[in-house]
Amino acid sequence: MGFVLMGLGALICFLDLTGLLKFLKRRNLQRHGVEGEAFSERQEWIREGHRVYYQIRLPEDPSRRRVPRFIEVGVEPRGPVGSVVPVVYDPRKPSRAKTGTLADIDLSEERSLVMFFWVPGLTCIAAGAVLALVFW
Repeated sequence: MGFVLMGLGALICFLDLTGLLKFLKRRNLQRHGVEGEAFSERQEWIREGHRVYYQIRLPEDPSRRRVPRFIEVGVEPRGPVGSVVPVVYDPRKPSRAKTGTLADIDLSEERSLVMFFWVPGLTCIAAGAVLALVFW
């Protein structure tokens, strides 16, 4: 019974793995993010909406050889190709970025989904581990 409960908990956690990764990315942007500018290089129409390729304008750093770029999928473009938009990026890894400002980052929806899936999932894993140890 303990192993079944652990498997069920792992399955529950696995169902929201992408939600957890999105939540962690946005939380890191909220904590360590710096506001800056980016301009769109290319826009494509895809089945999920749009795919927009952005290039971040960083303060001049001669040691940086690669220009940081990021892609947003499913969002409406914020103007034609070449338009400058506000962006929040992580200075440790500028390719982790999101268009908008720091005030636009809202974690409440992602946090509630993560809590809805991960709290029962981890509880099932812990209870299953205890049952497996006790009754093995």
